Formats: sequence, structure tokens, C-alpha cells
Amino acid sequence: MEKLLRGAFWGVVLAVSVVSAYSADKYFRVGSGTYLSGTSWYADEQRTEQSSVPNYEDTAIFQSTNNGTAWVTQIDTYLGNLIASKGMSNINLGRELINSEVPANFQIYGKLSVQLSDEYTNFGFRTSFDDAEGTVGVELRVGSIDIGTEVYGGGSYDKYGQAQLTLDYRDARLSSSKVFVDGDVKMGGGLAGVSAAALMYVGADLLEVGGTVTFSRNGVGYNNIHFLKSCTFETGGLISTNTTSGNTDFLIANDFNTEFVSSVVLKNAAGTDYQFIGLISDDGNGRTDITAIKAVTNVVMEGEGTQRIYSTIKGGVGLTARQSGTYSVKSGKLIFDNSSIAADYRLAVLSLEGGKFGAAHYDSAQAGIAYFKSTELISGGLAYENFKEHNSVETGVSDKIVVSDTLKKTGAGKIAVDFSDRSGNSLDLSDFVLAEDAQSIEMWVEILAAGDIEGFDMSDANSDFYGEGLKNGIAVFRWIESSGGGYGLEVGFAQVPEGATTAAAMALAAFSLAFLRRRK
Repeated sequence: MEKLLRGAFWGVVLAVSVVSAYSADKYFRVGSGTYLSGTSWYADEQRTEQSSVPNYEDTAIFQSTNNGTAWVTQIDTYLGNLIASKGMSNINLGRELINSEVPANFQIYGKLSVQLSDEYTNFGFRTSFDDAEGTVGVELRVGSIDIGTEVYGGGSYDKYGQAQLTLDYRDARLSSSKVFVDGDVKMGGGLAGVSAAALMYVGADLLEVGGTVTFSRNGVGYNNIHFLKSCTFETGGLISTNTTSGNTDFLIANDFNTEFVSSVVLKNAAGTDYQFIGLISDDGNGRTDITAIKAVTNVVMEGEGTQRIYSTIKGGVGLTARQSGTYSVKSGKLIFDNSSIAADYRLAVLSLEGGKFGAAHYDSAQAGIAYFKSTELISGGLAYENFKEHNSVETGVSDKIVVSDTLKKTGAGKIAVDFSDRSGNSLDLSDFVLAEDAQSIEMWVEILAAGDIEGFDMSDANSDFYGEGLKNGIAVFRWIESSGGGYGLEVGFAQVPEGATTAAAMALAAFSLAFLRRRK
């Protein structure tokens, strides 16, 4: 049935394309009406000339509709572009779609643009099932989404209202709700020096963005993505155009006072390197009562590229924004810093299952710290990109991963520790004065700290870790017991001839064991 319906539609599309020489703008009426009704659409903004229903080439414009709603009663709807501005407007699935054998399908081949004006704008995809019984799925597919990136009609105003897109598919009669964006999502950036928020509320099981999601400020306005139900949010990368933490007010989180469990899945393509200076948290910021937070936001890195996340809002420190989800690294590289989060709110779990994870500040001249409650190392590696920038070999200053509770190794293989910089260049140890062998190392750099450790060979850290991204020398690892409790993993560097590497490792094992015994 689905193939017949949609196949028939494309036959109509081909026929129409022969006679349709150009696309047209179609304005939705003031008030509500059925999407397919000829009385719902006009050819002019003043709504004086009736028009036909927009087709797959046309642009539908919802502007000053007085809270107008277009009721969709057909299983398939195809549109060229959609523009919304000035007030609240909706496209709602009608009760006629309940118990359809296939999901309701709404496609916008081009751009969905929620534009700024002197009024508040909220455009929504919702439901109007009334008292109908049964279920149906929904799939919304869009070429790209822009929210607050431009002003409607190119106008200029003394003040601007926020631009908001709401994907509200929370009705229990929806058996599934999936939103696909083939290209990019862009939030904000349409105004220079004038403040206006750009918001997206997502009440769908899945939001899949094939491209990237970019956050840019309108003046000092904020940009938020809120989940209205437990959601899987997949994207090809997160980008913020700000270059300092003080110029950011970007948030991705579950809605306040909910118990949703959502996941941000990063699928950055190979060769990409994106940075997001903003906040990913369980349910927002300013949550002074941590016991009231019930929601959880997970982060999954499974692309082949690099994603950098520096957790902050407006340069604040001690932020009461809980992070309690699991950060799973399966492939690619995830670089993270959450040192601006209040200590009691740093409750996330790190699971390294492949790829690489590292700590780093957005300003590479500063040392970054990634805090977790617990960490499990299964496979993959740790990345330390700034050893040259920090002159760590001589100063002892380094980016660091800090685990408040237990650091556990469950994988059988060794964990790589990569010292390549962010461009992939190996750390050249010939630039430093190094010890002749492992036993002569005097400068040690702590790169990881944990309250407790499990699954490691305490007598020889080199049996669990190995260095890469180095030339003209080797990395040597050792465990130390911290004076205040817990353990630290330190690295030192030595000029060891290639043929003497095995002997040096054996000597280091004896050295490490003796060191630990002395500390006890």
C-alpha cells in the first residue's frame, strides 16, 4: 500500500513538473483550515487573491496567521520550502490519519525557516487527533532547518521576538515519531548586536540531522534545544561560532522537571573537527536543588571525526547543571572539558570502547580537565594534544582526566596514550632534554587521577598503557599513590635506543613497584 500510494504520488509529480515552470509563494490563511483546502491558501501576503495548495516546488508561508493551524488529513504531503514568522502557527496531523497502515509522511525538500520579526514566532508540528482511537506513526523529513538566522522580509525593527520551532509529537497515539534533517540545522546568527533567542523543542523519538547543528548568537540572545520526551538526537557534529566562553549561551538538555532519558549521538564524518562551547546537561542550568533533577542526558561519539565540547554558559563557573549520563566513545575522537560545572554536579560516566578521548580547554594555552564519577576503559585510547603547547615535558602542566570514584579497565588489550597535537603531528622529543633511560626520569607529568582503580597491573603501568604520537623518544608510565588518597597515572619520557626498549620496561617495572611500596 505504501509503495502504491507514494509511487502514484511521484507519477503526479512528474506530470506536474512538465507544466510547472517555476515555484510560487503560497500564504496560509488567517486562522485554521485543512491543508489540502483551496480556501486555505493565498497568492499574496495580504490574502486577497486565492491560490492553489502548495506543491513540492512551492514555498508555504505561515505569517501572522493568528494562531492558525493547517490540518493534515492525507498520508503523504510534499512541499518545497516553508517560512514561518510573526506569531504562532502549526501544521497538525488530523484524526483522519489514525490507524493508517503506513506512517504519516510530511516532506519539505528545501528549507524550513523560522524567521525573526518584531513579534514572538513559534512554529509547530503537532497533532489534532481529538478523541480518535488507535495509533499511527509519523515521519517528518526536511532538507535543512534555520531558526532565527534571518529577519522576515529583510525588515528592520526596534525590537525582535524570539524564534522557536516546536516538534511536538508526544501524543500517546503516535506509535513512533521520527524527524530527519538531510542537511544542516542553524540556530541564531541573523542579527548583529541585537538580542533574540533561537529555540527548538523536540518531542520526537528520533531527531536525525545528517549535517551539523550550528549555534550562533543574536546579540546576547540564547539558543536552546530542549527535549520534550526521551529522544535520540543524532547529528553530524555540534558547532558554536563563538570563540570564547564569555560569548556563549547555548544549551542542549531535557526539559525542566522531567524524567526523560535522552542521548546526543555524534556522527562526525572522517576528517572533520568541530567545536561546541556550550552546555549539554540533564535538564538545564541553575538547578540549585540537585535532588530534584531526575532526567539524564547521555553522549555517544560514534563518528570518525573529532568533536570538542567545552561545557560552560556565559563564562560561568560552578554551574549547577548536572551531568549524570554516560559518555560513550566508540570511534573518532571526543575532546571534553567540564571544569566549569560545580563539583557535586559532575556525575557522568565515561565508557571508552574505541576511538580516543581526551581533556582539553577551548583555549589550548590553558590546561583542560574532564571530570567523571567513574570510568571504564575497554579499548581505544586517550588523547593529549597539548603537550607541546603547555611544554608539559618541562613544566609538568597537562590536560587531565579526573575520576572521583573508580577507574576500571575491563578490556584485554593495552590502552593507547596519543601525544599527537590536534593537527596530527607527533610530539618531537628531540626538542627537550630527556633522561637517558627510564630509571633516570626526573620530570613526571600526571595525566589521569582516580579515587580507586581496578583491573590494572599496579606493578607496571606499561603493561596497560603505551605511548603513540611520539618521535625521537619513548613514553614511560607509572602509578603513584596520592598523598590525599587515590591514584595518579604519570608519564615520563626518555631517550631509549630502540634495541633497549624491553630492558628499560623491565627496569621500570621494578622501579614502579618499589615506588608504590615506599608510598605505602
